[in-house]
Amino acid sequence: MTRLDRILDFCGGKRFYRFGNADGKYWIVPARGMRTALNLYQPSGIKGKMVKKLLPCLHWAAPVRKTIKAQTINCRLNSELHNLLCKVFGVQKLEFAIFEGTPSVHQKITMQLSCNDRILGYCKLSDSKEIKELFEKESDTLERLYNSGVTGIPKALYCGTLTCGTHIFVQSTKKRASSAVIHEWSALHDDFLLQMQEKTTTALPFEESDYYTTLSALEQHPEWLPQNIDRNIVAKSIVAVKDMYCGKEVEFCAHHGDFTPWNMFANGKELFVFDFEYAAMSYPAGIDRYHFFTQTAVFEKHWGADEIIAYTESDGGQWIDRRLYAMYLLDIVSRFTMREGGKVTGDAAKPFALWGKVLKRMI
Repeated sequence: MTRLDRILDFCGGKRFYRFGNADGKYWIVPARGMRTALNLYQPSGIKGKMVKKLLPCLHWAAPVRKTIKAQTINCRLNSELHNLLCKVFGVQKLEFAIFEGTPSVHQKITMQLSCNDRILGYCKLSDSKEIKELFEKESDTLERLYNSGVTGIPKALYCGTLTCGTHIFVQSTKKRASSAVIHEWSALHDDFLLQMQEKTTTALPFEESDYYTTLSALEQHPEWLPQNIDRNIVAKSIVAVKDMYCGKEVEFCAHHGDFTPWNMFANGKELFVFDFEYAAMSYPAGIDRYHFFTQTAVFEKHWGADEIIAYTESDGGQWIDRRLYAMYLLDIVSRFTMREGGKVTGDAAKPFALWGKVLKRMI
């Protein structure tokens, strides 16, 4: 993760508040223009939603700041970063808010940029060479999707490295105060994935697909899996998928990779989707819906494996294709395993038990 003192000057500047949540995530928002800044903060719990609603009105009250353990700081962007961002967005001044990132090996800073309460775009920052490669990949993916005619996505505006060694990726947005985060699956989600499928589907040998690459990485490193997932079930599932597709031509399409409510918003009848860093160009159509379902089930409904399995066997879960759900579960198991580089421990290991239990019922 980028050290804050590499991008912020703490000598002077405007007043900001830094606060966190129980998951170890932290935000830095300005006292002035806080309502716009808090568009970066997307809580799913009741307490977080109350903070987002009331803090812009009550941040002046010390008891309120004490309740949420908010720290008061003064800071501003360092001159190099400020000048670069002003040039990218074509403005002379801008405001910012910061999300310090989800604790993980891929933790990075996300900064929301605005001017006169108009959100301009977002930039991500990291000192990691591995994350630099993710930035470059995301920039390339957005360019490819844009050239394919996909709408409702950001435009890559800048990808490079500051003189301090911090890597930066900047992208546009259509977010505004009236933008709505939709937590239930809708026709807007169907329409977005359908246009991705229609505009990016390509025919290729299964062995040349991005999905095959992900599957093979997991197959080559079973020892990297944590102990709380049945490795035999994983191996059996990989064999089942390969038996179905190997040696055949497939029609796969672009895949977002982290299709969740907190990576999208709606402006009227348009869904705008961002955070394409885990995207790929040749995956089975429809896998993104299984990620949306599983992530909202776990993080918003607080379901365990038994509740998810029960849903898949209920009338409400008739849309679920067990084969495709198994392929999704293999994908996320592989991505998290590879991301941790064989050191899946602590909080990073917890979801594997759920994924393994559901996978066992899908094959």
